[in-house]
Amino acid sequence: MAPSIDAFFDKRIADRWGPTRNEANAIRELLRGSITPEEAAARFTSDIRASRTAEASRGSLWGMWKLLEDTARKFPEHHATLVKLVDAVRQLPDLAIRGETAVKWPELPILAELWGENVFDRDELAYSEEQVAIIGFTAQLCARQLVDANDFLSAAELDFYAAFEKAPAAGSALKAGDIQRLNVNVPIASQWILHAGEAIYNCEETFGLQARDGLWTGQPGFSYGRWKLWKERAEWVCSLNGTVRRETIDVARKMVERMSQIESADAS
Repeated sequence: MAPSIDAFFDKRIADRWGPTRNEANAIRELLRGSITPEEAAARFTSDIRASRTAEASRGSLWGMWKLLEDTARKFPEHHATLVKLVDAVRQLPDLAIRGETAVKWPELPILAELWGENVFDRDELAYSEEQVAIIGFTAQLCARQLVDANDFLSAAELDFYAAFEKAPAAGSALKAGDIQRLNVNVPIASQWILHAGEAIYNCEETFGLQARDGLWTGQPGFSYGRWKLWKERAEWVCSLNGTVRRETIDVARKMVERMSQIESADAS
């Protein structure tokens, strides 16, 4: 069960290495509906904008974005509001300190680095509802084109690889590790389709990724052929009653349905 909004932010503020009070209260009030995303963005970044040097302002970005990540992990029901916050931050004017451009807000500086370390670098055999939530939030940022696809959407390929390309082919005997991998990674990979499926379907980029061993033998990156493989594999997961978790089957079915909807819209 997610903590209450107040308990969550009070704990973060009390942490010696946690966010500033202004940062925490900005998101707290936004989730309560007390302020608009634009007002929240101004408060969320106010301490950074008050920095005395450009170096100090950039050094504070990590903690600000870390709070956004932690909040998105804990409160998936508020993802749509948090996406609006990110959009509002992007629209802030560049921060200049003593004549030097310190922060270019439209670029969301440091966000990609933090996501790379905290979100995308994960254990593919460790299940976490929070990990499912943060990938769902990330996919929504990608769908809204608020972040650079090269930094964020390219990570989806690794999740699809873990979920649908690394496990044995249909009909092969599933070992305990294979079942665990499916239960962990299918819910995560499905988030990309459920929230950013159109972007992936229409994406023919390689993002410079290297080919890997697995069921996909074509070019690295996204392609319609690979999309078809993922859909076939998700349909196969739906048939694994009594083998994988019911939640895994349910989310695989939702993923297949969403993929079919996207294909139908493209054909019309």
